[in-house]
Amino acid sequence: MSDYTIPTSNTVTTIDPQATKIRELQSDVTQLENRLRALWDKLEGERKHYMERIVELEKENERINRLERAGDMLCAAAAFLGWHGEIEQWNKVKGQKP
Repeated sequence: MSDYTIPTSNTVTTIDPQATKIRELQSDVTQLENRLRALWDKLEGERKHYMERIVELEKENERINRLERAGDMLCAAAAFLGWHGEIEQWNKVKGQKP
């Protein structure tokens, strides 16, 4: 079964080529697992960053909606004052939002 033998102090150690190949493959698997963990950690960091950004954007979107409601209420009051040009301008600008 063994192809090579190495004498040691009181015993003879056998180096099996299959065992050597198994150790090499186990080392390769360990390296791949480490790379996978590093990539997973990087992905988690990116996901966390984008999730935080989404929360920020949702807050800003809610702020925009509150400002639009306030502008609409001011337009209703402006109609009583005869500010029709300003109301038209507001509606035009409000319709151009990204």
